[in-house]
Amino acid sequence: MSPSLWYHLGACHEALGHVVEALNAFELAQSGAAARREIALARESRSRIEKLRARTSQIVLRLPEDATGVRVEIDGEPIHPALVGAAILVTPGERRVVVRAENYAERFEAAVQAETGAVVELRADLGPLRPLVALRPLAPVRPAPPPAPAPGPRISPVAVVGTAAALAAGALVTGVMAYDVRHSFLRLNRSPTPGSLDERQALRDSGQALAITSTALSGAALIAGGFAAYLFWPSSSSRAVPPDAAGPQARPATAPRAPGPTALSPWVGADGAGVAVQGAL
Repeated sequence: MSPSLWYHLGACHEALGHVVEALNAFELAQSGAAARREIALARESRSRIEKLRARTSQIVLRLPEDATGVRVEIDGEPIHPALVGAAILVTPGERRVVVRAENYAERFEAAVQAETGAVVELRADLGPLRPLVALRPLAPVRPAPPPAPAPGPRISPVAVVGTAAALAAGALVTGVMAYDVRHSFLRLNRSPTPGSLDERQALRDSGQALAITSTALSGAALIAGGFAAYLFWPSSSSRAVPPDAAGPQARPATAPRAPGPTALSPWVGADGAGVAVQGAL
């Protein structure tokens, strides 16, 4: 995505109280704007990052040094094992931490209250080590029968409807933001002041990006809505077909009759002569 879109996504997360998600979005906006030499956007993103960092909390996990196969979750979201021992940024509030290790018998669960600007250190107690199991000689493996063909992927219509609703909401939000930016641009452009050229250009670029994004999201929402309608539409194959309307192909096939005796009868008429066949050959 473009840096301006990352910036507005971060603003939406910040308005919803998602501090860490907003911080990540602003960092992506700042790095992208710096790469594109969009100085104003990079400066504004950096300012938002500095303000948000002061509103985050940090959790530091301490695990046994010999723990292997570590899995960490915070509020149900997986955390990379490389972050164990380092400060993990979290949104302030009550956070639920779950830690597991393959070579330890127990799992660690804790609910902590992360205050704004505080660092919470947790030492995970995973219980005793799992006993090592001696490997038994394996019996000869018989070749398994070929697996049955896997059914095709099924798409839930509810998930498609939810996606369409989310896209429509995103299109509405970006459309409203584009309208506000355009209104600000027209107001400044109506009575420009000395030194406001950069600000007006930034507003124009931001408004164009938001308008394009809103249009793209609207199109995607329409496509998703049409696909959802297609998934909800009853299939014609599931309807019962009346016996009379099924046509000749749906009628049960009759058993072939046994061939009867064959008779040949010569005939002579005004138009010619011939042999009449009665029965089956």
